[in-house]
Amino acid sequence: MRFPLLGAIMVLSAAMVGTVSYPARAQSSDPIQGQALAPPPNTDPSKDLGVGAIAAPPLPAVPLAAPTPNGPPAAAVAAPTEWVPKTSAQLTILDKIYGTSGSQAATIGTPFKVRFLTVSVLACWVRPADLPPDAAAFLEVSDSRASPGSAPEFRGWIFKAEPALSGLSDPVTDISVESCT
Repeated sequence: MRFPLLGAIMVLSAAMVGTVSYPARAQSSDPIQGQALAPPPNTDPSKDLGVGAIAAPPLPAVPLAAPTPNGPPAAAVAAPTEWVPKTSAQLTILDKIYGTSGSQAATIGTPFKVRFLTVSVLACWVRPADLPPDAAAFLEVSDSRASPGSAPEFRGWIFKAEPALSGLSDPVTDISVESCT
């Protein structure tokens, strides 16, 4: 209790005297320190992240190996990007109405029916053994109640590792990829 009172007494006594003493700040005689800095080159102030935002550090450059005799230098670590084609797909079918799921084996090019949908697997691919496992199936899903000649409800890839990336948005049925064999 005495310390806040002591602080108040010091402020009042300084006010009565009319002067308050602050520690002296070092003043620089260097004219450059008083100037505002210009933005770095190749920056766009309209793309500022805002107050308090932290920008991600730049990605490191890919190290290059020695130049090849026929052209530019190749990347030091080249990962295989080719997928391996397979002849059939194992799909999981989820019935959103009844909350049931089942597994369906499908041969490429042979359509099968799920409720009111006709599903055709047009391609099924897996990653090579030296990469993290994944499978992808190219499906065409049509509503059997739709008028003849209408566009399919879905035509695209579904990945095992990322099933939510597909654009299949049927209110009753969901399809995901288990594997390709």
